[in-house]
Amino acid sequence: MNGSQPVLRLDHVGFHRGRRAVLHDVSLGVRTGEMTALLGPNGAGKTTLLRLLLGLARPDSGQVWLDGQLMAHWSRREVARRIAYVPQGHAPLFPYSVRDIVGMGRLAEAPFAPRLRERDRDAVAHALAELSITHLAARAYTELSGGERQAVLLARALAQGGHILILDEPETGLDYGQKQRLYALLRRLAQRGHAIVATTHDPVQAARIFDRAILLRHGRVMEDGSAAALLVPVMLDRLYAPQGGSEE
Repeated sequence: MNGSQPVLRLDHVGFHRGRRAVLHDVSLGVRTGEMTALLGPNGAGKTTLLRLLLGLARPDSGQVWLDGQLMAHWSRREVARRIAYVPQGHAPLFPYSVRDIVGMGRLAEAPFAPRLRERDRDAVAHALAELSITHLAARAYTELSGGERQAVLLARALAQGGHILILDEPETGLDYGQKQRLYALLRRLAQRGHAIVATTHDPVQAARIFDRAILLRHGRVMEDGSAAALLVPVMLDRLYAPQGGSEE
């Protein structure tokens, strides 16, 4: 396991929705150079946990730390400079070009600029090239396949420039080859010093690709350790044993 200090940390975090507890005493740290998979059944609290990591929700108890400071002390713009998010799916109402969608990742750097600056355009071009989608730059995002859209969202996150990358089921809509290219890219980013966190419903792939797995059940961290060691049949049977509730 990576021995560096966490760049993103939850300390004894609890979260309620109304009277119902969604997360209970959750502690974990996210480190640079490490790929972490977050797994759990529907209703385990994964979505709420992601919102806390992204600073989109505040805990009812405990603390969230980003780069050594309380998350609450950072502005939204400062958080966006450090953490990039790739959602599970996204369908805009307007036919923005792929270049424009990726360029939106630069808003944290120049939120009021009338147009992208040269360094922003360079970041967009680099992100498109990293995902091998430069040929799509002028296409309307609404015309793309699910796999192409996912690649564009990842390119937007890369253009944003944050050193922490959080992905919600990034393999959704991708074929086998696209999945392999995606995870090869995430590995390269981790090797360059990014911290990678991704939710997934594919424990077989996660055991092969990720360094670490966090298993979440009933709003609690059931296990946290080596992905290869944890994502084995006996542990998965425990993790996915029937439980009530719906996805949080």
